[in-house]
Amino acid sequence: MESGRWKGLNSVLSSLSLLCVVLDLQLDVSETFSGVLGATPVEIEHHLEMGRKLLAAGQLAEALSHYHSAVEGDSKNYLTYYKRAAVFLAMGKSKSALPDLTQAIHLKPDFLAARLQRGNILLKQGSTPEAREDFLAVVSETNVFLESAYNNSGSQSGLLSYNLSLVQLKRSPDHEEAHDQLHKADELESLQEEAHQAHHRGDFLTTAQLLERVIELSPWDPESRELRAECYIQLGDPRKAIMDLTPATRLRADNRAAFLKLSQLHYSLGEHHDSLSQVRECLKLDQDDKECFSHYKQVKKLSKQLDSAEELISEQRC
Repeated sequence: MESGRWKGLNSVLSSLSLLCVVLDLQLDVSETFSGVLGATPVEIEHHLEMGRKLLAAGQLAEALSHYHSAVEGDSKNYLTYYKRAAVFLAMGKSKSALPDLTQAIHLKPDFLAARLQRGNILLKQGSTPEAREDFLAVVSETNVFLESAYNNSGSQSGLLSYNLSLVQLKRSPDHEEAHDQLHKADELESLQEEAHQAHHRGDFLTTAQLLERVIELSPWDPESRELRAECYIQLGDPRKAIMDLTPATRLRADNRAAFLKLSQLHYSLGEHHDSLSQVRECLKLDQDDKECFSHYKQVKKLSKQLDSAEELISEQRC
């Protein structure tokens, strides 16, 4: 009987020993994978500090690399996304900054600085309704803060605190900027509507004049530039049309239509090398584009003939 009890106890102890070994192995494996798959808080902090220093020094590519590492190490930190977005903006990459700002807002919905920054980008891209939503969110959030302060202002000290909050709010750069940007969004929407109405009437001069301010408010909106370029073509000013279409080609991921139009405009002005260069850009995006390829053959043929003529003239002069 005693022997059976010892056997049972030995079996339990043996099982516990095995369990400890397994747990110890799991812990070792977990620590190993943590080192491989994720960075430690110290490493993340190092990347953030290096990113900050490099950004301040103007070494944007190096700063971005450190912020990439920080995001990979901690994908739940809203500030890291915001800081990386700041680097993208400093590099002139607003399209890359937008997803980071959106993620920062997703992680912290009341992060007003990110909302304001995203609204500013959207406004410059001509996305007026989405920009207005962000500006309204900033204004609404500050109003909620003010309402909360007012509700707690029953006592004399509470009233003093409320008045202080009101003064601070009026001085808040984010609050003031959001209000200013809301006015710009309203102005932009009104001008866009007027410009499209004028264009529909065939009043190309008025359309171009209205789009001057539209483009000033939303310089990253390809649509407004393309519409004004069309107006300049109708008004017989291809040079100005080229000036609008050139930046428009960089504002869309695939703007073959703008490259083709640029090529045709240069062709009409007798600038065959520029025409050839632009139509090649179109074919880089899609080598099977029928319109671009057809125009390419036409320009290539003319370009060869003109080059041969120029060589002949040059030889005769010698």
